[in-house]
Amino acid sequence: MGKLTVTVDVTGRAPNGCRQVVADLFVPTDPGAGPALWCCVPGGGMNRAYFDLDVPPADGDYSLARFAADRGQVVLIIDPPGIGGSDSPDDGYQLTPRGLADTLDHVVAEVRNRLAEGVLDGAPPISCAHTLGIGHSAGALLVACQQGRGRTYDGLALLGFSNRGLPSVLTPEEAAFTDRPEELAAVLADLVRARFGDPLPWLANPSTGLDGSALSASLQTAIDQAGDRLLGLVGMAALVPGSIQPELARVDVPTLVAVGEHDIAGTISVLPRQLPACHDLTLLTMAGAGHNHNWADSRLALWDRLVRWAGSLQPREPGKTG
Repeated sequence: MGKLTVTVDVTGRAPNGCRQVVADLFVPTDPGAGPALWCCVPGGGMNRAYFDLDVPPADGDYSLARFAADRGQVVLIIDPPGIGGSDSPDDGYQLTPRGLADTLDHVVAEVRNRLAEGVLDGAPPISCAHTLGIGHSAGALLVACQQGRGRTYDGLALLGFSNRGLPSVLTPEEAAFTDRPEELAAVLADLVRARFGDPLPWLANPSTGLDGSALSASLQTAIDQAGDRLLGLVGMAALVPGSIQPELARVDVPTLVAVGEHDIAGTISVLPRQLPACHDLTLLTMAGAGHNHNWADSRLALWDRLVRWAGSLQPREPGKTG
């Protein structure tokens, strides 16, 4: 299995000042015929390392990317604009959920095409049978937006996400936009200014304390290294119920939804009615897990289920782009 870093030019497809998006590509030693391309987007306060936590092997396996690549999948882990190695724009308030979704759509298409053409240094030509969007938390919000707007993917895995938001933490001004997605989009920047005062805030360990379990020193270090700024407008949208319901209503590809037993995303029971056009829906609750599945005790069972689910999907039809 090989790992290479990929950059994609997003000039003109992202806000001014954001010229490139950075991702890591994990290529299996033997990809076989028509593997899936997994496109992974991290959640709020995390960068792409969430999917490839750097922990000594003796302390356990904490890399979803390597786990899947070892089983024949091609895995792309992406830093959205404003996060990790990707450029930040001149005005972070332009990083809207829909705008980011459109940028990510371009990134995925570019990497998929370059991979098929054999022009990625360090990777052989690989034609992927299908392309999957794998998002955690606010990253799941972004891949769902991608699918609703651009039909980027042949399947979605929405992890630690539902469109129920977190109504208990909303101010009255924020809560007023519940189930009013278009009106919310128009005031999102103003709500972020009021709540965070910064479109790309650093939050104090936004994700590490959500599972209630003790972490080894090496794992805690890896999690700290994966910590990053919050995409403020995406985070705000994730808090407000119904913020992306128009996009979710257009999702009609096979979709796997997983939440932890103690997940802040709530239970999986709300998802079926949020995905009315999806007729192939897999629902999974991870026993004992909190919000951050990639370091939960049951993570390997989730990863194995994802590999088996990916293998069950039908190959993309010839000429289909998403």
